[in-house]
Parts: sequence; structure tokens; C-alpha cells
Amino acid sequence: MGDLFRAAVIPTRDRHDMLDDCINSVIDQVDRVIVLDNLSQPPIDPEPWHGKVGVVSLPIDPPNISTLWNVGIALADANSPTEAWDIAVLNSDVVVPPGWIETLSTAMRSTTAVLAYPDQFGGQQQILHTKAAPVDMRTRITGYAYMLRGEAGLRLDESMAWWFSDDSLDWEAREKGGALLVPGLAVAHRAPNISTNERPELAAQTAIDRQTFLAKWGRLPH
Repeated sequence: MGDLFRAAVIPTRDRHDMLDDCINSVIDQVDRVIVLDNLSQPPIDPEPWHGKVGVVSLPIDPPNISTLWNVGIALADANSPTEAWDIAVLNSDVVVPPGWIETLSTAMRSTTAVLAYPDQFGGQQQILHTKAAPVDMRTRITGYAYMLRGEAGLRLDESMAWWFSDDSLDWEAREKGGALLVPGLAVAHRAPNISTNERPELAAQTAIDRQTFLAKWGRLPH
């Protein structure tokens, strides 16, 4: 895994089988996996991974996904014994390919980027975004799977509780060194938007978050 400390942060709720697949896909690529358990029934059990997975229970309902992410990121920071470290942020319905962490980290750290993410649309070149402005949707952050340069200290905006905080993070990263699209590293995203579609309160929060983003940045990301 190289000289850098690497952690994966995974928020989840009631997706036990998919979470198992997600953790199994990344466990050998990182030093630590931090699961943020948002009221799963039964609670997530870290035992199968022999001490390499830690679970933090955050009983926030309705959930603030940005808070879950930030708690995980802060714990990754606190666990790092190295001056530079990588933090992979994954949704629990994601499966990453072998070598994903190392390849994404190498690409990110070969540039000024403080955030990197995979190209899900089969592009052939890296793109370093450095302006907080709308881009082709195929080249913007994949909010369900991305990597942070840990020492850059980026955090999610918790005033956006369900949607748009990843876009806001993307724009902040562009202004602090860049957000890097990396080809050839597509992940499997198995259940997009299921929670939003199944829970009316989250669909309603999405509209609120949209207005919060607009008020913060003066335009929308797409």
C-alpha cells in the first residue's frame, strides 16, 4: 500500500450485503475502513474483518450525509501516522476494482489536485478542474466514490444535508489545488438514488439543498 496511510470512509444504513461487497473490494487496498452506521438493523458488525474495520454509530434521523462523511474524514485524519494521507469516500453500494486506491492516489499526487475521482463514462484522458463553475456532467465529481488528499483538510458543507454537498466539495477542491478526473477506474454503483426515491423527507431535503448550493455559489453545478 506504499508509504501513505490510506483510509476508506463508508456511511451506510440497512445495506448489509452491499456493504460487505464494498468493504471486501477495498479492504486490501487501505490501512483502515471506517463505517458510519446510520441506524442499521441489525447494527453493522465489524468482526469479520479482524480489526481492520471500525464502526461508528451515528443515529441521525433523517440522516445528514455530510455529517456522516465529516465524522469519518475526521477519524481518518486522527488515525493517520503519516504527514500525507489518502481518504477514499465510498457509498456502501459501490464496488471498486483492484488497484483503485493506488492508481487514483498516484494520479492525484502527480498533480496539484486535492480531490480525485473515476471517469464513469469511458473517457481517455485526465482532466484537472480548477474553476468553481459548471462542467460537462460526465466529468464532474462522482459523489459516491472519490478520494481526498487528507492533509488538505477538506470537509463537506453540513448545511447541505443530503444532496449537493459533494458538488460543493468538488468546487472548493478546484479552488484549493484542483479536482481530478481519472480515466480507467470506473466503479460499480449498484443502487443509485434508492434512498432518495424511497424516503419522501430525503426527496424534500434535496430541493432545500439545491437552494442552499445556489445561495452559496450563485449558480448550480448542472
